[in-house]
Amino acid sequence: MKRYIILLSITAGVLLVVASFFDLQIAVWLYNPNSSFSEFFEAAGMLPQIGVELIAPAMLFAVLFEKRRTMKTSTVITVFAALLCIAVFLYGTVVYVYVQRSKAPAAVLAVIACVVMFLFFLAALPFAKKKPDELLAVALTGLIALTFGYTILQALKTIWGRQRFYTFYTMDNIAEQFTKWYIPQGGGGADDFKSFPSGHSFAAMCAVWFAFWPRFIDGLKKYTGLILALALLFGLTVMVSRMIYGRHFLSDVTVGAALGLASFALAKSLVHKYFTRSGAWR
Repeated sequence: MKRYIILLSITAGVLLVVASFFDLQIAVWLYNPNSSFSEFFEAAGMLPQIGVELIAPAMLFAVLFEKRRTMKTSTVITVFAALLCIAVFLYGTVVYVYVQRSKAPAAVLAVIACVVMFLFFLAALPFAKKKPDELLAVALTGLIALTFGYTILQALKTIWGRQRFYTFYTMDNIAEQFTKWYIPQGGGGADDFKSFPSGHSFAAMCAVWFAFWPRFIDGLKKYTGLILALALLFGLTVMVSRMIYGRHFLSDVTVGAALGLASFALAKSLVHKYFTRSGAWR
């Protein structure tokens, strides 16, 4: 874990140094508003985060359902109510994002989200019987990472208030409109002023959560490294697509991706601390 954090910090640091001098130049060089590649990943890039939002609560519900006979009724009700609140909040986020992007009716998307959660709940039940601690640990890792990282992400977007590149690319005073990543502008209420950090890069790096699934699915253990590599590759692809689309600068996607990876590293460490005795992380 320490090596992972050190490598992450060094890589992010190097990219931010480069961005400090060449953020605008890189944005101009890469910009292509008609890129089909970027259009595709604008939608696909959010899927890993949505996967955590939908699947992790379903896993927790499955564990609760399996353990309900060994728990007090009051405890079951309390935990169920807490999970329901979390699920409603997360599903609300999913519905909001896709209502904004697809213009589909919110009620339809809400029903789809609930159906998807229920299907994953059913799929998680066999694992809740065989490896409840492992399943619980993985689910909590996802929820802790997402809750912590997403909260920090939104706070930074509002505090920084950085203007997106595509909004001023055609202006004559492009250099004057550009702001350095390390200088907060404040007042980032409108989406056009929420460039830093990149939400899509954060969402895409949530794909690393699936590299934890071999903890409760034995058949995937030999593919753990491959799953992690594919998750990182997907995240890097989304980062590049966001710069090509003019929505973010190199510094934006670097901080967004680093925040996502750091959130999962922190969550994994916390869960490891409390689940070692159960054998979930041996």
